[in-house]
Amino acid sequence: AGASLRLTDGMDGAFELGMRLADEGLTLVHPFDDPAVIAGQGTVGLELAEDAAEDLTDVVVSIGGGGLISGIAAALRARRPGVRVWGVETAGAEAMSAALTAGGPVPVPLSSLVTTLSAPTVSRLTYDHAAKLVEDVLVVPDHEAVQGCLDLSTHAKLWAEPAAGCLLPAAREILSRVGPGAHLGLVVCGGNTTLAEVTGWAERFGLG
Repeated sequence: AGASLRLTDGMDGAFELGMRLADEGLTLVHPFDDPAVIAGQGTVGLELAEDAAEDLTDVVVSIGGGGLISGIAAALRARRPGVRVWGVETAGAEAMSAALTAGGPVPVPLSSLVTTLSAPTVSRLTYDHAAKLVEDVLVVPDHEAVQGCLDLSTHAKLWAEPAAGCLLPAAREILSRVGPGAHLGLVVCGGNTTLAEVTGWAERFGLG
């Protein structure tokens, strides 16, 4: 399609390169620090509000830079204000939970295999949304995120990346907090992984 691709070794390098190219005059379409992007991602929340049963109590969303959960939480607060929204990160990709602890965005070291959640920091915009609208942010180890991928494939017949696999262990923790009568909605996002990657991770962690 005529695009010029610039590859980096990691997510932090990709963000640095993007900022540098913007300084050189290119237009940056930021993946999360943009009100229009957040509003677009908020249409997921509108669909949940319209389609989910009336007994929906909680929605679980994975977090990278926080754009998706910001949009979903804003939409649900407007349409279904009684629904709680929970965030999930993986250990080594904890930009939002670190920000909530610090009282604002802070840079974090990245070590999670879940690169699609590995933003080096959240933005003030997404932090403000999460601080106001999100019940809590849970952190899941990588091996549980990979097990979640296997479980989704086996039991739900869904192919998902670890950024969505992490939702299952988080959902179990949420149920233990709010009680078994809760009805959870999971935003199973993305397919940015291959069979070889998932099976390789499963072997590394000794997962069945």
